[in-house]
Amino acid sequence: MQGEAVEALVSSPLILLAVVPLFLVLCTAFAKTVVVLSALRIGLGARELLPYGVVFALALLVTAIIMAPVAGGMFAALERLGGLPALGRLDWTDFWAVLDPLRTFLSEHASEYELSFFSELGGRPESDPQVLVSAFLVTELGEGLHVAVLILLPFVIVDLLLAELLTLVGIQHVPVATVALPTKVLLFLAAGGWDIIVGGLVEAYA
Repeated sequence: MQGEAVEALVSSPLILLAVVPLFLVLCTAFAKTVVVLSALRIGLGARELLPYGVVFALALLVTAIIMAPVAGGMFAALERLGGLPALGRLDWTDFWAVLDPLRTFLSEHASEYELSFFSELGGRPESDPQVLVSAFLVTELGEGLHVAVLILLPFVIVDLLLAELLTLVGIQHVPVATVALPTKVLLFLAAGGWDIIVGGLVEAYA
C-alpha cells in the first residue's frame, strides 16, 4: 500500500506541486527562519516599514541558502537513477534513496528528546518519517522561539529606556514609538544586524 502511494505521488506533478508548501514548512529551515525574522520585525516595531511579504521573501531566500546542499544531494541521487524523466518511474526503494539527504538533514537537526518523545507517543521507531518530521519541526520551533526571545529583549530594554528618558525630560506626550523606531533601526544597522541574524541562521545548520 505504501509503495502504491509513493508511486502515485511521484507520478503526478499536480500532487507534487500541492505538497510543496507543506514540505517547505515541515521539512526545511523555513519554520525557524520565519519565526526569527518575524520576531525581528515585531521587536523593531516596524510592521509598516518591513511588510510581512518582505520578511516572507527573505525567509525563503535564507531557507534556500540553508537547504541548497540538501537539494544538491537529492538531485545528485535522482541523476544517478536517470534524472527528472525517471521521476514517475521510481519505486519505493528509489524514492527513499532520493530523499536520503533530506532524512539525514532532519535527523541531524531534530533533538534526541523530541525523537524519543514522538517515538513513544506514536509507538513508532525514531527512523519513521512521521516521528522524524514531527521531532524536527518541534525542535525548529523551539530553537526559533529561543532566538526570538534573544532578539526581542534588547528592543524591550531600548523601549523602556526611551520611555524613562522622555519622562525625565518632561515630554511624556510624545509617543515612545515615535522615538523608538528610528532609534532601534539605527542601532540595528550600526550593529550589522542583518549580517548577524542571517549569518547566525545559516551557520546554525553548517
